Amino acid sequence: MRDQPRLPLLSRIPDWAWVFLDTVVALLLAAGFLGLINSRNPAPPDVLDFTVALATSLPLAVRRLWPRAVFVVVLIGGLGMREFLIPQADPFGLPLVLYTLATRSKAVPALLVAVAVTMQGVVEFPLRGQILDQLGLVLAIVVAAWTTGTAVRQRRLYTEQLAAKAEERARAEAAKERLRIARELHDVIGHSLSTIAVQAGIERHVGGAEEMSRALGSIEETSRSALRETRRLLGVLREDSPADLFPAPGLGDLDALLARIRAAGLEVELRLDGEVRGEMELTVYRIVQEALTNVLKHAGAQRATVLIERQEEGLVVEITDDGRNARERPYGHGLKGLRERVRIFGGEFEAGVRPVRGFRVMARLPL
Repeated sequence: MRDQPRLPLLSRIPDWAWVFLDTVVALLLAAGFLGLINSRNPAPPDVLDFTVALATSLPLAVRRLWPRAVFVVVLIGGLGMREFLIPQADPFGLPLVLYTLATRSKAVPALLVAVAVTMQGVVEFPLRGQILDQLGLVLAIVVAAWTTGTAVRQRRLYTEQLAAKAEERARAEAAKERLRIARELHDVIGHSLSTIAVQAGIERHVGGAEEMSRALGSIEETSRSALRETRRLLGVLREDSPADLFPAPGLGDLDALLARIRAAGLEVELRLDGEVRGEMELTVYRIVQEALTNVLKHAGAQRATVLIERQEEGLVVEITDDGRNARERPYGHGLKGLRERVRIFGGEFEAGVRPVRGFRVMARLPL
């Protein structure tokens, strides 16, 4: 049996309970029809009368399991009901199974056949007022059963469409969140490991204890900062661990970032003009972090300049360096991630080789 969506309260009722309820209804109808055979049949009932009565009622117990087969059996049984029903058509079993069939498919042919069988049971010539009233009544019951079943089917389809759209939106949001976390992890881990690698490489050529101590201290601070930010990202994913939640880095953390970069051997000048608040502050921090990390890894530069300036048309973030290897700089996932971050705010992003020497990363964010 195909599972059918139901209303929230009805969905809590198990399938076996519905079959049990249908069985009770079928037995009650069977008892009622057998009683009508004995009381209203003009001739003594025979085997055919009993067969018709049972065929029109008992199959209703499995109408949810095999609706088409039950419809055919009840339809055939309804052809012999006119001997003892007033009006002379089945106003119970046939409409009920027609309703069930209409909840599964359009069932227009089934409606037409049910109407024809119903008219066959009622119509007698000459047509009189009482016959017309009976015909109108039974036809109204049949059409109402089909209309109700069709409405239920349309509602189910609409509910399924809503559920499918909700699932699609959930998948899109999950993909968006995975992309955001991937960008964050790339920025945090990539920057920290690159800085540590550069500092550790320098230490291989430095013999002084003071220089070595300063570099090791910077490596330690870089590692701790990476650990804090990794815990912050994991805290977002783990709702049961509020103690691991840390505020996202912002402009106030630039000094610590630049200190680690300088300890790795790169001179950095910061020009800050204006303030930024909210989620954009994290984006500005990540732009500076990723750009300076690339300078350390690829540029072979001695000096870099960070400009954060508030202008009329928006906020400008620009990082330039005097590196010798600008043309060999790969355009990797880090810069693509920055472009995506800037695009979220509707901003502009540029990254490329400077005319004379070095590399330039620029983002313009609307305020």
